[in-house]
Amino acid sequence: MLKLLKIEKAFGDKKVLDGFSLTLKKGDIAMLYGMSGCGKTTLLRIAAGLEKEDRGTVGRNGKIAVVFAEARLFPTATVLENITLVMSGDKRKNGEKAREILAAFGLSEAEKLYPHELSTGMAARVSLARAVAYDANIYLMDEPFKSLDGEVKTVVIEYLKAFLKEKATLIITHDEVETDAIGGKVCRMVEGKLI
Repeated sequence: MLKLLKIEKAFGDKKVLDGFSLTLKKGDIAMLYGMSGCGKTTLLRIAAGLEKEDRGTVGRNGKIAVVFAEARLFPTATVLENITLVMSGDKRKNGEKAREILAAFGLSEAEKLYPHELSTGMAARVSLARAVAYDANIYLMDEPFKSLDGEVKTVVIEYLKAFLKEKATLIITHDEVETDAIGGKVCRMVEGKLI
């Protein structure tokens, strides 16, 4: 569903990706970690089609959902509207489904709030809930749990583990505990290469 083959990318004289290859099929979860500045976010942006690789091949099969390191919510839409905006079909059923997802993420009380009224952790959960509502085939997530802690983090991770079983997923993290909690392939990036 997602194939990255010998990806190279440089910004000026700085080579960020140097022959990076990774294939993810349905049901695969890859946890990618490495030092800051090693090329993880650039790789995610290339996988999403937001950045163009200098060399190599990117193959994508299906809809893509991206969760950025910072929540990118629509500022003039409520939490519930932020979720339903990415859904197609019957509005009433979408509202019901969105409320189910918000409840699973502990956000039922927040559905009428606007993004500026949310804490950083709540905004991160809304961003994840919106990605779930979009129901893509490929999920690309950049530090999706960094603003979560304690029981909330555990609940969100358990929900996503079940949800992502039928998806191809790439999660960027700095936290090896998250890597253990999610499971899947553990991938380490060093100087733009997969180790």
